[in-house]
Amino acid sequence: MPSPSPPPARAGARAPVRYCPELGRAICARIAAGVSQHELAREPGMPSRRTFRDWALREPEFAQAYEAAKEQARARQVALDRKADAGRIWRRMLSRAGRRGGSVSIYTPDLGEAICARIAAGESVLAIGDDPAMPCTVSIHNWARRNDEFRRMYLAAKEIAADLMFDLARDIALETTEATVRSDALRISTLRWHVAQVAPKKYGTRRALGPAADEGDGGRPIFNITVRNFGEPEPGGPQFVNLAGEAVARPPGV
Repeated sequence: MPSPSPPPARAGARAPVRYCPELGRAICARIAAGVSQHELAREPGMPSRRTFRDWALREPEFAQAYEAAKEQARARQVALDRKADAGRIWRRMLSRAGRRGGSVSIYTPDLGEAICARIAAGESVLAIGDDPAMPCTVSIHNWARRNDEFRRMYLAAKEIAADLMFDLARDIALETTEATVRSDALRISTLRWHVAQVAPKKYGTRRALGPAADEGDGGRPIFNITVRNFGEPEPGGPQFVNLAGEAVARPPGV
């Protein structure tokens, strides 16, 4: 008796795709670049999303690259979302100025110390905010305004960073060459401006002139005003008096 013929394939059925390292690397590279798995699975010659998971269970090399690619894609999407929402977040902050309440803060002392340690090492708040493991830049600035404990650590970290950048400008100046002198001059100028803004008392170009060491009590300078009478002096009256009306000796050169 002849064997039954195989059932006809369903119209539009996906042909099976066998795993190979080259295809696995290509899939992971596109996922990391931001292509969704749904879009990728719909392309001709690509396996289904279920096949992705099956390969990850069977092939350790693909599983490691697959998870790393998904993590890169998530980090990339978070950065894009933050950039797109930056204007909306700032508008919402301005509209809430002076209000009480709001969302629950995720601030902890350990997180504040970790942020300030990175600031003290010379990293900008923008760069820290781009880290998916850290709060966004807006949250860090809000904590610096509202949290006294964090503000003290934040200002101290900024001063340490200013010292670091001052030393960095010196190293750049010492290591500059004839080929890099123009770019190094711009870097040094930018660093000088930055440290002058962060630590003006220490690195600012304008300094308030304090009282001299020999000034009077309370830091007020001592000075006399001599009034000369060009008219006829009163008999027996002093010719030169100070501002308090006391008689004084003839000033030199008068």
